[in-house]
Amino acid sequence: MLSIVNILSDSGWGITMQKSKVLTWDYLRDRIKDRLPHNIYQVWFSELKGEIRENRLLLELPNEFVKNWLRENYHTLLQKLIAEEGLSGYEFLVRNSPQGEQMSLPYNPMDLLGKRLSKKYTLDNFVVGKCNEFAYKVCTRLVEDRPAGYFIYLCGNYGLGKTHLTQAIGNDLINKGCQRVYYFTAQDFLNHLIKHLKAGQIDNFKKNIQNNCDLLLLDGVHFLSGKDFTQTELALLLDYLLDSGKTVVFTSLRLPQELESLDSSLRSRLNASLIVRLNQPDLETRKKIIRFKAKKEGYKFPYEVVDYLARHIRGDIRQLESIVLGLIARAALLNEPISLTLAKELLSEVVLSREDNFELEIILDGVSRFYRLTKDEILSSSRKKNITLARKTLIYLLKNLAQKSLKDIAKLLHKEHSTVIHHLKSFERRLEEDRSFKFQMEFLFKELSTEFSSHSQESINLDNDSYDLSINAK
Repeated sequence: MLSIVNILSDSGWGITMQKSKVLTWDYLRDRIKDRLPHNIYQVWFSELKGEIRENRLLLELPNEFVKNWLRENYHTLLQKLIAEEGLSGYEFLVRNSPQGEQMSLPYNPMDLLGKRLSKKYTLDNFVVGKCNEFAYKVCTRLVEDRPAGYFIYLCGNYGLGKTHLTQAIGNDLINKGCQRVYYFTAQDFLNHLIKHLKAGQIDNFKKNIQNNCDLLLLDGVHFLSGKDFTQTELALLLDYLLDSGKTVVFTSLRLPQELESLDSSLRSRLNASLIVRLNQPDLETRKKIIRFKAKKEGYKFPYEVVDYLARHIRGDIRQLESIVLGLIARAALLNEPISLTLAKELLSEVVLSREDNFELEIILDGVSRFYRLTKDEILSSSRKKNITLARKTLIYLLKNLAQKSLKDIAKLLHKEHSTVIHHLKSFERRLEEDRSFKFQMEFLFKELSTEFSSHSQESINLDNDSYDLSINAK
């Protein structure tokens, strides 16, 4: 079970530290500790000596290697920290110390081309539901059979489990003896490419992967949109790996055809992959996630609490985890058991929990899945045809399924009343003229009606102090 300090920190319920009158390195180091994983902090910052001199942070380092490593990997963190504290900058001072006095490292960073995989990501602790079942089965099959020549493309919005599955593949294969695994975020891949290019060692970088990698994991390929040189090099590397029978797993927020500023040759290769989409968790999956996250922290939530949270939190997995940790922290602070009353109090403070927002979220979820667009895209001011059509669908469903007035819809979507009227008339006209489109909309309407009516029935009980379990027992 996490300590109350960790629970509060992880869930965003942390107690704000009062700023010292005299700024010291110890204070700044504590702030760094709060922002970094424990093992990273222990390796790079726990033993460092420093001081504030002439409004600048001076850090004493054991050697040039540590200096270069901190500058390349933690410059942004240090810059942000000193800006927040009103300092003018920072400097590294290298002391000439015997090798025995240098910081001991749990591993040699110079041996790592990609990022280290997080041990917390495994297939065993991935929560499976309808929204991600196919993706899970594909990844499990890959690990069990250790196939060669597979190219998998995991696609889905933020917080749906792409990184978890990707790193889980790497971790589980390494545990089975497959050590030739390279994992990059797209940002890391780009940084390595540029670094080796500037050093005139681009061929060494590519040959290292070609000769020493049996499994390449690249997380967030959408980040490379518009970066022509990197896309060209990635396409060539991809050809070599697949032709050599290696396995490649990419993740992205979008389908290949939806990525803007993407080289046609790379897009063609991505489209040839096994494309697997992860969707937002449905109600039952959200319940499973809440139970799993609570159990992981040593708690078993009452049924009514799990049901209430699952129906009222419709975001990604990270949001569900945050709410679980927040509820645990609240119970620990107040020295109370986990209860429905406590859950309601928490959601009233951290979530827009009125009925209008639930109705909008239910319909917006369905429209988002149907058109394979993000919620932000649908609610944006973009005039792309597919986004505009999704927005019109949302307006139509809010009026006919949620029984909202046009004035209320305009307020909910932050649109002009005249714009809502125009979109609605345009959508209804298409329904009359296009029978195929009308059939699709009837299917969507029917699908959402089931969940919508279920929510409406349950909310009557959820909003009462006493929770009626009879509905759920039917």
